[in-house]
Amino acid sequence: MILRLIESDGGEPRCHAGIDLGIMASGLCPYLESRLPAPFESCSVALSFVSNEDIMRLNDMYRHVQEPTDVLSFPLWEEEGVFAPLASWSDLPLGDIVISPEYVRENAKRVGAGYEGELALVIIHGFLHLIGFDHDTDEREREMWEIQEKLRDDYLASTRRPRARREYLGGLMLE
Repeated sequence: MILRLIESDGGEPRCHAGIDLGIMASGLCPYLESRLPAPFESCSVALSFVSNEDIMRLNDMYRHVQEPTDVLSFPLWEEEGVFAPLASWSDLPLGDIVISPEYVRENAKRVGAGYEGELALVIIHGFLHLIGFDHDTDEREREMWEIQEKLRDDYLASTRRPRARREYLGGLMLE
């Protein structure tokens, strides 16, 4: 199965903070496949990156909370808190994830985390909401937090490239 994470911020597709959406999608596939009622050829998620002002308007409109947030998810297949997609489609759109990079950056500083890791975490958090995870009880929150932190850590580990070892010898750099 293929999972496509598609940026839809109105401009040219770009990767925020070096997030490799292909690597992230491949890490999310096992969780997605375990939640699907039938096999699908592919699934897609629309990612939108917006300002704090725009996400605050959306947060107010849909959650009646008049403040910005890091991420909002809009699942297409949720019925009364249950992930219930149609099994007859070969390509399944899962929904939308809206992110405020400004808020994510501020939060990363506040908690002493790197921006890339924090951004990966909110994309994963939004994705988990699209496939029926929630944090409305202590038990479900523990489960969701555990999964999202593992997925974030796995993603970060898979994108770390070893740095070339550099040695200086008589003014020459050897790599």
